This record gives sequence, structure tokens and C-alpha cells, in this order.
Amino acid sequence: MKIANKISIAKKVILSESTALKNIANKLDSNFDLACNAILACKGKVITIGLGKSGHVAVKSAATLSSTGTPSVFLHAAEALHGDVGLIKKLDLVICYSNSGETKELLLLLPLLKILKVTLITITGNKNSTLAKSSDIILDSSVKSEACPMNLTPTSSVICAIGLSDALAITLLKSRGFTSKDFAKSHPQGELGKRLLKKTEDIMATKHLPYSHTDMKLTKAIDVITKFNYGVIISLTKDKKLLGIFTDGDLRRTLKNNNDISSLQLYKVIRKKPITIPRNLMASEALNIMEHNQITCLPVVNTDKTVAGLLTLNQLLKSGIE
Repeated sequence: MKIANKISIAKKVILSESTALKNIANKLDSNFDLACNAILACKGKVITIGLGKSGHVAVKSAATLSSTGTPSVFLHAAEALHGDVGLIKKLDLVICYSNSGETKELLLLLPLLKILKVTLITITGNKNSTLAKSSDIILDSSVKSEACPMNLTPTSSVICAIGLSDALAITLLKSRGFTSKDFAKSHPQGELGKRLLKKTEDIMATKHLPYSHTDMKLTKAIDVITKFNYGVIISLTKDKKLLGIFTDGDLRRTLKNNNDISSLQLYKVIRKKPITIPRNLMASEALNIMEHNQITCLPVVNTDKTVAGLLTLNQLLKSGIE
């Protein structure tokens, strides 16, 4: 038996599926807009239903939608006929997956969906199927042929159904203004979640900080800034509340405006109303504040306005907040 070129076969499969995806992208029409608008307007949850390979696509779709801001759940078509259909409520929206559009179990669910008056979106390879004709919105996932040389194994059709599902999820994500912080909240144990859900108090420096008293000379303050290497000195009142800060940038501006700083007192040149943040602020929000104000450090204060610590851009970057 002649041994086939495995890499050649693999390339042919991948290219065939990529071509099918391009064709699906070119076929997108107003129905896609209608589907997105219907999901955005949904007051309940999105329920994805399928069987076999289409069922696996529906599972993946529900998971992707949920993780990107659209509450969704998968319902197995066969299990739905044996009690689980109670999951569907009037305010929900249903997305059915069936390449043929004639999956018996899905067709048996149609009368109930009509009674509940839920919006039905169907992702199918057959726009003229019974399921498609009974749907409110149809998304065409049809392919000219499968990547399988016998045109039997669901391959390209599955990839296209997944592609349409991902397109829906990401379009909805953009429409909702869903951010990386929102994503982190739905993935609290993922690496992204662990990073983005960190609070300021988890990262800030609290010991050996460059504090100063109110009557310190500027020349002494420069020595403190150099020693602690934070690029800032924090001036406190007697009760440890923030009086102001003085940074490397402030020093450059002070030197430009003063020929002699030998007798200059720190309190005369400090910024007395610096931007501060609470210790329970999300670290990612602190980064946004720094970027917006083009600064590299923020004093962290307690509820009683005493200084709790110092957060720097370098600390944020080392912690993976970016």
C-alpha cells in the first residue's frame, strides 16, 4: 500500500476549511445584524441547542458567549425532549445548530418554542430546511464540500458553524463595550483574571518609603529621592496624612525656575493636591489613571486619608498589569 504524503493531506484539509470560512464571511448579510440585535435585546438568557457534531459546536458557542458578556447555556436536543426543555423561558432566545436543518429532535422542539414565542436563530447549512423555515433569523453556514475526501465527515461545515458563532460572540462583545476587566471577572482563576483582579493593596509598597516632614530642605529631599529610588518623595503631616509629593519631574521644573535651591524648603515646591487612589482600587484601574495623567506613581491612601503606601508603574508592570 502506498503511503500518502501526510503533510500534503493536512495542508489540503486546512486550506479547504479556510476557503470555506472565507466564503462564509462573504455571505454575511442583514441576517447577521438581526441576530446580533436580537441577542442584545434579549431580556433572558441565550440557549444553544444541537445534537451530534452540531451539539459540540453549540456547547462551545454557549461557553464563548458566556465568557464574553452574553449569559448563555447549552441544552442537549435529546435531553430537552425528556424534561430539560423546562430550561427555556419566555424571555430567552434560542440558537439552534443543525447542518441539515432536519434534525428530528430539533424539529420536535419547534411547537414548544412557538408556544413560548421565543426568538429562534438557526445556524444551518440548508436555508430551505424545515428548521430554517420555522426560524425567525437564519445564519447560512453552508459549504460547497467538506474537507473530507469522501465529502462525508463533518469538517468544513463544523468549522464554519464555529466561525459564525465566534463572529457573533465577538461582535456582541464589541457592541456591549466588554473589556479585558469584564473578561477577567468571568475568568477569576485564569491567568488574566488573577492579574486583572489584583487590588492596589496587593501590589503597592508599604515599607521603607521616601517620607518627609514638612520643614525638610529641598537639598535633603533630593538625597531621599535618590536613596529610595522611587523617583518621588512623600510629604506627611504630623498625623501621617498626605501633605503633598515631589517627583523627579518636579525637581527638573524647580531647577529651571530657581538658580539657587540651597535654602529652599520642600513644602514650598511640593504638589499639595496630588492624585491619590484608595487601597481597594483594582490595579488595572490604577494603571489607567497613570496612563491618562502621564504619571508613574500614585500615593495610596486609607479611608481616613492617611498614607497606606505607594504604587508605581514599575510595580504594576512586574505584576503583569498592562
